[in-house]
Amino acid sequence: MKRHNGPHINPGELLRDEVIQERGLTIEEGAILLGISTDELNKIYCGENLITKQIAIKISQVFGGNSELWIRIQNSFLNGATT
Repeated sequence: MKRHNGPHINPGELLRDEVIQERGLTIEEGAILLGISTDELNKIYCGENLITKQIAIKISQVFGGNSELWIRIQNSFLNGATT
């Protein structure tokens, strides 16, 4: 398990490291479970695409947890990137 330090965690990295890979899934398997393309998931990993409300809901439905938490992490990351 990787440590993500600091107040502005890239939510895509968190999704990759702590959710997808932690379960032993590939990017392809994670994308299928989330109902999105591998390209879209890769862009989320890299921070090129946002974790939208719809994606946050999918993450919560598939892997558990709270969709609002993903939105808060995404917003914190965006706010940190602009300050």
